[in-house]
Amino acid sequence: MYILGIDTSTMTGGAALLKDEELVGESILNIRTTHSERLIPAVDELLGHARIKLEEVGLISVVTGPGSFTGLRIGLATAKGFGYALGIPLVGVTTLEAFGWQFKVFPGIVVALIDARRRSAFWQAFQGGSGLTEAGHGSLDEVLGWCGSRSAAQFLFVGDGAVSYRQEIEAALSSAVFAPPALSLLRPSAAAHLGYQRYLAGEEGDAVAVNPTYMRLTEAERKWQDKQ
Repeated sequence: MYILGIDTSTMTGGAALLKDEELVGESILNIRTTHSERLIPAVDELLGHARIKLEEVGLISVVTGPGSFTGLRIGLATAKGFGYALGIPLVGVTTLEAFGWQFKVFPGIVVALIDARRRSAFWQAFQGGSGLTEAGHGSLDEVLGWCGSRSAAQFLFVGDGAVSYRQEIEAALSSAVFAPPALSLLRPSAAAHLGYQRYLAGEEGDAVAVNPTYMRLTEAERKWQDKQ
């Protein structure tokens, strides 16, 4: 089975193509163009190099967030459109879950941090790819407090929040380590592989059931609430 992975949760996004457990190809771009400009060309290029048609894809795994509201809508709309057109299942994975899966071989605790600005982050802790905490949106102090209560553990911090808050994390936790910025980026192939594992476990969804995971109100929603 061919699995198409799609990630548009952050400025870095892209697509990956798996054939069962094997990576066929992957496109990742960390440039300032919109996902609407580059996602479809990336998928077309992957399929072209693999010499397969979109109709041969049997599963789509898409990152549902948290992340960029606009980016998530583009990725979800594309995945849903493919799912409707092809009549194939979709599996949604969160940005945090995909990070936890990508770094699951780390022997300690992986802390996925998505920068939410103002010293806050979307975060979740994992070990061996399984969640140790629920996904949450909290202050950096909350994250550091949780980690500090596990003094014997070693922590790997990943995601753009790990890059943004590295100095503060290092000052608070002597056991914290970091992937190099280039290797800390989320890979669409990790999302594709996690989605495939969930599909094998019977967790498939469809184009209706898979929706964005925002984890906080949009700017428009916050302004509307303020006026009430």
